[in-house]
Amino acid sequence: MNIDDFKASFIGRTSQYIDTILNTSLNDPVLLRIAIRRCRLDCAEAERRIAKLKEDNKEYVPKTDYMALQQTYDELIKSSEQLKQHFRNAKVEYNTLKDALEHLIQDRDKYFTLCENYRATLTPRPKWERCASVVERWDELSIGKTSNERVDILLNEIIGGNDIYNNLVHFIGLGVDSTVPTFLQTTANIRNRHFMQRDVLLLIEDIWKEKIEYDGQRATEEAPKSVLADFVHIYFKRRFPDDETLQLEWGYNLVASCRRFKTSPDIDLFWSVLTGKISEEVHHQKQLLPNESK
Repeated sequence: MNIDDFKASFIGRTSQYIDTILNTSLNDPVLLRIAIRRCRLDCAEAERRIAKLKEDNKEYVPKTDYMALQQTYDELIKSSEQLKQHFRNAKVEYNTLKDALEHLIQDRDKYFTLCENYRATLTPRPKWERCASVVERWDELSIGKTSNERVDILLNEIIGGNDIYNNLVHFIGLGVDSTVPTFLQTTANIRNRHFMQRDVLLLIEDIWKEKIEYDGQRATEEAPKSVLADFVHIYFKRRFPDDETLQLEWGYNLVASCRRFKTSPDIDLFWSVLTGKISEEVHHQKQLLPNESK
């Protein structure tokens, strides 16, 4: 080997060639110095080339990263297509619902106009729920009824026609047991006379009047006051002395009417005293109140 072989670059040479050059230069200081200088130049050139390669390839990625990114990209493309299809379906459904909404708005406006016209021209419907505070079992009686039928119910209430007893032709006798009031003791069927509220009020007023006179007579004899239930029996015997059937009919009809017209304060008070729920003195105190206020 001559000196020109050491001046040429080692870059691109085989490792066997480089080993041969270096082994030859070890025995010659001049050649060794030239070989070292050559190695330094080749090292600098290699560093320059490496730097250039890095600069030229800085925007490139490794193949494994590229494949992973490609797979992610494909999945995103597939997901994007699915979302686009969902969007198209949603858009079609949206347009359908939008059309339906427009029709509903048109119908609403039409019916609102009709409602306003009817409100201005037709008679307003009554507030039937207010009847519940006056008519007992109003909800039960009025459910599913038309306005005309509800008017009939109110008229029947005025004449006492909505009670279950008013639809009976006969009352069934309660028997002759000692627990049954005397004026109701019978086993026969009793005719329903369908008393009206005004008739019941007049009858109750007369019973109270007669009882006060009767108790006044008993007071002169130093006898205790009579119980209202017992006096009712006496009252009907006095009124119909020769007809026990009439006595029973009026007794049963009085009881049924008290139950039917208990929304009336006077009838309810009479019924409460008759059944022993309150004292008779409540009635007398109530009668004194108007006189005291005068």
